[in-house]
Amino acid sequence: MKFLHTSDLHIGSPLTSRLSQEKIRERKNELMATFEKMIEEAVYQKALAFIIAGDLFDSEKITRSTAERVLSAISRYPTLDFLYLSGNHEKNALIECGIPLPRNLKLFSEQWTYFNYGEVCIAGRSDISSDMFATLDLDYGKTNIVVLHGALTDGKSGGDAIGRRELEGKKITYLALGHYHSYSEHKIDDTGIAVYAGTPEGRGFDEVGEKGFVMIETDGRRLTHTFTPFSKRRLMIVDVDLTDALTRADIDARADAALCGIAHTDMVRMRLCGKRAPELFPDVDAIKSRWQSSFYHFEIKDESSLRIDPDEYKYDRSLKGEFIRLVTSKADLSDDDKDKIIRMGLAALMGERDEI
Repeated sequence: MKFLHTSDLHIGSPLTSRLSQEKIRERKNELMATFEKMIEEAVYQKALAFIIAGDLFDSEKITRSTAERVLSAISRYPTLDFLYLSGNHEKNALIECGIPLPRNLKLFSEQWTYFNYGEVCIAGRSDISSDMFATLDLDYGKTNIVVLHGALTDGKSGGDAIGRRELEGKKITYLALGHYHSYSEHKIDDTGIAVYAGTPEGRGFDEVGEKGFVMIETDGRRLTHTFTPFSKRRLMIVDVDLTDALTRADIDARADAALCGIAHTDMVRMRLCGKRAPELFPDVDAIKSRWQSSFYHFEIKDESSLRIDPDEYKYDRSLKGEFIRLVTSKADLSDDDKDKIIRMGLAALMGERDEI
């Protein structure tokens, strides 16, 4: 028996990023398309149920067209059950949209709700409370999948927190979690495991790396799970260290190495970092111009700082030396402020443009 576990699709997200309006519209459609393709994958793999562990939508208010597209995708496959747990973002959005729900869409309520598939029991609830595990009724003789949306914590359950210690000995074989947007797994006890499926599509550069879904497989005795990368695009942050770089050709070579192997369909943020020589000025616009057509989206942030040793300029009588000595001697300036002032001053002295 197979069950697909996903969460945190956040359909309808405004995607407030540096994307153009055209690409924002395109990405919104891609989020929905990924949901539809995951359904097709579940059907292809003959899964019995499609488990959504919260935050299918991004907010409590969803448009009718969004709700209709989601419900249409679900109703196309009447033999596949959709077990839907509302998350903290959407709450009762789907119920309140006023559209009749297909029969194969089954909802977890605020109290423990149970769905049985032979020797497999799937239990879940949308409300997290301090005493919730006292009423969880599971059978030792079954494979028990529990669905919750919240953050695993070493403390007690309540709000959006799920107490780790409260899970021990509760006969949970697999805890299907939503809330965090990256795949991860955590041991519950000798027989149980908790798994975050993560979001199937990254929406911003706080959601980098591989995104996908989890396929659960069990014969009623032994359970295994497999994370499957499935996103249309990855969001990647690459660091280019400018320490010891001497020329702009050095910067280009390091950028080439950092970007090697990243697909042209991905979204990339390059961060220039490290301590660079005062005479080296990264041409951010030139770097962006060179690479922006190679990826779906490319942006660059210069987070490098200057490598200034005041002793090197102790006897330098040039205007540059006088300027560096003056700034570094200011006790009322923080190191960060000194760095910014020196960067701006050297850029002006050398006829360069430095974006801080």
